[in-house]
Amino acid sequence: MSILKKNGWFDKSSGYIILAGIIAILTGFGISRIFNAWGLTSLILTGIGAAVAIGAGLIIAVQNKWFSTEASKRKALVGTNVAMMSIFAACIFAIVGFLNIRHYERFDLTLTGKYSLSEKTKNILRHLDKPVVITTLYNPGEMFYEQIVDILKEYAYHSDNIRIENIDPLRNRTKVEELGKRLGMTDLQLNTVVFECGEYSKHVPQNEVIERQFPFKFKGEEAFTEAILNVTQEKRTAIYFVTGHGERSFEDYDRGGISGISNALKRDNCHIAPLDILTTRKIPDSCDVLVVAGPTKAYLTEELNIIQNYLENRGKLLLMLEPAAPPNSPTGFKTLLAEYGIVAHDDVVVYSKVNMPLFGIQTVAEIYVGKDEYSDHIITESLKNYNTIFFGACSVGAAPPNDQMPYQATTLMHAPEQSWGERDVENIRAKKPENNSDVDLQGPISLAVVSQVKELPKTVTQSHPEFANDPKAQPQGARLVIFGDVNFATNEYIENPGNSDLIRNSVNWLAKKETQLGISAKAPDFRRATINPFQMKVIFWISIAGIPIIPIVIGSIVWWRRRR
Repeated sequence: MSILKKNGWFDKSSGYIILAGIIAILTGFGISRIFNAWGLTSLILTGIGAAVAIGAGLIIAVQNKWFSTEASKRKALVGTNVAMMSIFAACIFAIVGFLNIRHYERFDLTLTGKYSLSEKTKNILRHLDKPVVITTLYNPGEMFYEQIVDILKEYAYHSDNIRIENIDPLRNRTKVEELGKRLGMTDLQLNTVVFECGEYSKHVPQNEVIERQFPFKFKGEEAFTEAILNVTQEKRTAIYFVTGHGERSFEDYDRGGISGISNALKRDNCHIAPLDILTTRKIPDSCDVLVVAGPTKAYLTEELNIIQNYLENRGKLLLMLEPAAPPNSPTGFKTLLAEYGIVAHDDVVVYSKVNMPLFGIQTVAEIYVGKDEYSDHIITESLKNYNTIFFGACSVGAAPPNDQMPYQATTLMHAPEQSWGERDVENIRAKKPENNSDVDLQGPISLAVVSQVKELPKTVTQSHPEFANDPKAQPQGARLVIFGDVNFATNEYIENPGNSDLIRNSVNWLAKKETQLGISAKAPDFRRATINPFQMKVIFWISIAGIPIIPIVIGSIVWWRRRR
């Protein structure tokens, strides 16, 4: 106990000893943060520092007899109480931090879910089986920097395979150079997000994230999800659009073109190409999905045979019929579709329950498909809260079940009640359509169908003789999605909620990329406050004069009362 007696050197050095202990604690903590883990070195330094600081403090307390008198006992009791409360508070913070790390949750309390990812992106992230490193090369002062970082944190929250690193390119040139060497690039651009997965990488520049036209639009989710698909999928989905029969062009940017849906499919990591069947005489082997978008001219028998051969070899067909084509100008697909249990009608679907001011109930060819009209199918499963608009569609339905057919068609969506298939197509613009139950097709009206192979029947139809004498033969697994309209896919209607996702889901289902089904990123939510000059003056005087004068008035009243 000699050390507890008054000792000259200890009294002189006790402050330095406690300081050395605190420095050791801070050093150990700093090393753990540098290596992002509590290693042996950091634990030893922290433990020794804590032991030295606490031990020196106790010796000083005993030497100075802090606990011998009543006053010192009370001080010691108060000090101990404060120390215990501090320790309890630290423990509470540690437990909360531990629970926060182990059970991390993020909540988006905005009315429109501004900071939430779309179901489609979440679905892709849930099935992500490769590690993806995302590196931001943004200046922290740049516009939308915080929003970019927030949305990338949301990506990491939904997938353990996402790792994010933020590099300030102006202050950390060394890391930028290291990244450039790793990617084999010497000219990495400022304000770029880099996605890496194995040997693949993709840069997302700022102009793909922010649309710099007032009002500025943030398109981060769409660009980032596309980049993840690009670096994780080794093969792009090849989509061929048939040409030569008046089909809508994916290079047409007018209202009647389908360039919008083409660009959306490119964002889903698809390769788009035109196809003239008469020139190639075959469907390319690389074709994942064949698209026929609104033909107005008849296909030759040779072309239809090529398409059917393609389907018999596990081909995938997306056909959007052109309802404006007169029924006396058949395209030849009716016969082909019948092989797959699909019936296309020569009519135009009209709806007779639109109440217009001054005109009463009107009949229109614009059909709104809502949640009650969608059938249960994986393509439309996520669309139940969105409307899809068709314009002048013809009805396509499923043929009754037939054991002789290896394919079974099912309805994808119906037109609303009070709709019918008007067969007097030639006069539909000249006079108001009237429902003639003897001639017109009565509801429920089917607007789209899907067809795929079913269980191989014991007996087979004559149209599929290859299965007739081989009980072990399996159908080739063709898939078809047929819409009775092409206008819903044009640039005029593609911005409507539901239209774009309906086509993208159909293509992804045909390509057997079910993980990419869902609702795409929502459009940016912009809210403006329109303030007139009078309201501006009111706000100015309340903020500049009104609020500051309140404490002055209260203070004056208090001063006056005390003065009296």
